[in-house]
Amino acid sequence: MVLQLRNVVRLPYDTIRFAYRQLRKALFTAPRPTGRYLVADAPVSAVEAALGGQSYAPNWEFSYHERGEILNLARVVYEEHAVDGTRYRWWQTHVRGWDHPEGVALHGHWELEPTENDRDHIDGIGFDFARGMDNLQAALDDADVSYTETTIE
Repeated sequence: MVLQLRNVVRLPYDTIRFAYRQLRKALFTAPRPTGRYLVADAPVSAVEAALGGQSYAPNWEFSYHERGEILNLARVVYEEHAVDGTRYRWWQTHVRGWDHPEGVALHGHWELEPTENDRDHIDGIGFDFARGMDNLQAALDDADVSYTETTIE
């Protein structure tokens, strides 16, 4: 007979997740980025469903909290690239969203996946805003989500 810890100890996972997210907000908060945004003409639930259908998943636990964000998703891919002589294999398109009068303002970037490349991810090695926005735009197009482009300062 195999004794499984989950059958012996019942952890309040929802409470632990909530506490972790509150700690993240307290310690790791950054201002909302400025620049190019795609404003999806849809509620956040529809945007989340459209991107989730293309393997984007919630990413709250592995990213800085940016004030006011209502959506935080990432799509992880295995793709080998060398940056300054170091080969990296795991990357992500990271998408964040904020309320906007016309829908959801979306901002994306391409970066190293943080659980496999912790220090280099934090140092911004391989960060590519343009590729992230291109990936986001392609995902919205593939899902037939209408959007407009804007600049937010």
